[in-house]
Amino acid sequence: MRINTINKDNWKVEFVYSPLFEMLCSIHVLISPEHHLERIIWAKDMRDNISEELYKNLAKIGKITCEWCVIMDLCNIYEKCDDFNIMASLDFMDDLSLDDFKRVFQKYDELREVCFNQILKKSIIRMLKEYYIIYFDKELRYIEPLLIRCLKRDYDICNKKGVFVYIDELHSRIEVTKDAFLFHKFTLFTIPFNKLKTLIIRVSSFISPHLLMDYGEEMVQFTTTAHLNMKIEKVPVDLLKLMKALSDETRLKIIRQLRKNKGSTQSIAKELNLTEACISKHLKMLYDAELLYKERMGNYIYYYFNTFLIDRIPLVLYEYLDY
Repeated sequence: MRINTINKDNWKVEFVYSPLFEMLCSIHVLISPEHHLERIIWAKDMRDNISEELYKNLAKIGKITCEWCVIMDLCNIYEKCDDFNIMASLDFMDDLSLDDFKRVFQKYDELREVCFNQILKKSIIRMLKEYYIIYFDKELRYIEPLLIRCLKRDYDICNKKGVFVYIDELHSRIEVTKDAFLFHKFTLFTIPFNKLKTLIIRVSSFISPHLLMDYGEEMVQFTTTAHLNMKIEKVPVDLLKLMKALSDETRLKIIRQLRKNKGSTQSIAKELNLTEACISKHLKMLYDAELLYKERMGNYIYYYFNTFLIDRIPLVLYEYLDY
């Protein structure tokens, strides 16, 4: 639902409220709450109330959709996903062909091999309807007026200060140059002005401290934050785990070893001239911090290096510093 539009030269700057987008943001926080400190109490309360089966299914889908961020991108491809009625948006998604639904995966290289079929698509729609009807409907009725007021406020600020100043102040890791928007995430996203026709401004009360953005053909999306709660002066648990896992000489050697090839406890112990018990302890800590994957092959468990998480370390640290 478009709240307001600003015409700037050849651009349209659209301030869009999407109940479906906000619900997907809430699921992202629910299944990965550690660094969303403003919403960590909400996530705990929801986790205590939601059915175990639905929670496990949402978390399972999160692993193949970048914690539901991929599904959020549907809102930028199909205008009907921004319907003021969430059920209408979900019915529209349900009617999409599998190929049209899968368009959102094209920008995500790490998900190219995901076996996404019609059964899985139907399952996603079914669990979203269950989550909305049973759990999120009441939540949305409470926060919806705030989200709309926030977007109207931002529209007024953008009108007063100008588009470039407004966007430059949206987030500390957005940079506006003379010819492009720069998004400093786990990698640098550069969106040239000359390729844009539409700037979409969305709003969420869940997504802080992420720099949430999307881009597509002649479009770039920004997200403004509606703050509901006071800041919590804690260090996110996932950041602590990550930093502790990296703060040991042996574990750093293990990571370097696994960057070259997969390895078992036995092969790593032999390579580093340490006991298997010692290596096993360090592998557990690295695995718990999600720095490693593992899989069983015959009688052995092999560990793999999580390159994606290593690339994200500066981003995770900056998100905490920005909070």
